[in-house]
Amino acid sequence: GGRAVLKLLGYTEESGEGLSFPPPPHGPHPPRVAAVTADVLLLRAELDLLLLNQHPNPHFFSQILLGGDEVRPV
Repeated sequence: GGRAVLKLLGYTEESGEGLSFPPPPHGPHPPRVAAVTADVLLLRAELDLLLLNQHPNPHFFSQILLGGDEVRPV
């Protein structure tokens, strides 16, 4: 899930106050952490829709997973 991704970006430990990152310059770039977290949340929502057979564009994932052509907007 999202915590595994945050660990890859420098997550160190969870405290009662939330997530703890090392101080700069060794810590992760906050805008990058926010962007990756949003991407993970969106992917999870999309996968949930796929599993419920309610995704509006399931063919996008079929193309990606089967190594098809690049997905083009309609």
